[in-house]
Amino acid sequence: MSRRVAVLGSTGSVGRQALEVIERSGELLLHSIVCSSSVDRLEQQAARYSPSYSAATGSGSETDVLARAMDGADMVLNAIVGSAGLHASLMAQERKIPLALANKESLVVGSDLLRQHLSDGLVIPVDSEHSTVFRCLQGESRPVRRIVLTASGGSLRDTPLHRIYNASPETVLAHPTWEMGGRITVDSASMVNKAFEVIEARALFPGIPVDAVIHRSSIVHSLVESADGAWKALLGLPDMKVPIAWALLYPELPAYAVASESPVDWGNISFLPMDKHRYPAFYAVLGAADAGGTATVAANAADEIAVEAFLKKKIPFGAIAEVIEEVTNLTKPEPVIDFNHIMQADSTARKSARKAVDRLCSL
Repeated sequence: MSRRVAVLGSTGSVGRQALEVIERSGELLLHSIVCSSSVDRLEQQAARYSPSYSAATGSGSETDVLARAMDGADMVLNAIVGSAGLHASLMAQERKIPLALANKESLVVGSDLLRQHLSDGLVIPVDSEHSTVFRCLQGESRPVRRIVLTASGGSLRDTPLHRIYNASPETVLAHPTWEMGGRITVDSASMVNKAFEVIEARALFPGIPVDAVIHRSSIVHSLVESADGAWKALLGLPDMKVPIAWALLYPELPAYAVASESPVDWGNISFLPMDKHRYPAFYAVLGAADAGGTATVAANAADEIAVEAFLKKKIPFGAIAEVIEEVTNLTKPEPVIDFNHIMQADSTARKSARKAVDRLCSL
């Protein structure tokens, strides 16, 4: 019997690739598709793939739409952007449905609320770095020594340090490896995105130290150091269909080659440490991660407000790290109680971030 998949966020990049994976697979069946507001694209997808249910969350009650999409599904792929994605993850947990997770907020701000699903092994990461770690941990009977996530270095990796603070949105949005949305491309340039991935890795693989390094070619999708000091890694050209297929079919492997290339296509493989002077925002977010609780909620909210202000040319690129640091320093970390508590902390942090942006605009 085919595994029935609910694809939440089907009109986004991950969602669109997931539909291609499902269409090509003989073991997967598209059960439902959901988007936020891209109704025209959703209708096109419904006509092509014929799911049992399709809807936009903006067309009615978000909870009702998500519930109908999940009813009868064997697997939920959550590629929804933002806090709505956390809501969807919590609903999957309530229903005890395996969750292929591509929504960052679910673990960056809500991992405390997903403890049961995580401990039950029902959260399978879709992000390429975490998917690699997940696969490398298979067969490790003894505790591993550490996890090392890799980062391309973003669009400013070759920019002289003295030019980074005032780098333009046009320069920052020109990512050397991946084609992504505005915020995530900016977060890649600042390495905020990698700091968020460290937080996610800590939630997915508790008790294991997590580091990050710069790996320009994006061939090694993170590494795991075994108890004996040997390293395991998954290598290949960047292709999100690989981790998507693996997550949707887990614990089975795809019966076909999702991507194929020769090692001679990879070029040189090298690693560099994370430069504190080039990526101060990375360390600002990690400081919030170490504080825990609502501090990560504040860091996420502050980054979103700061990136929005940067893209509108209200503040310079270098001020993003300053806004994050200012907001997290103002935040008194509290243990996360429930979804409403996260939303309250998020709202408070956004107000602080807007004040910080306004102050910077007046300088």
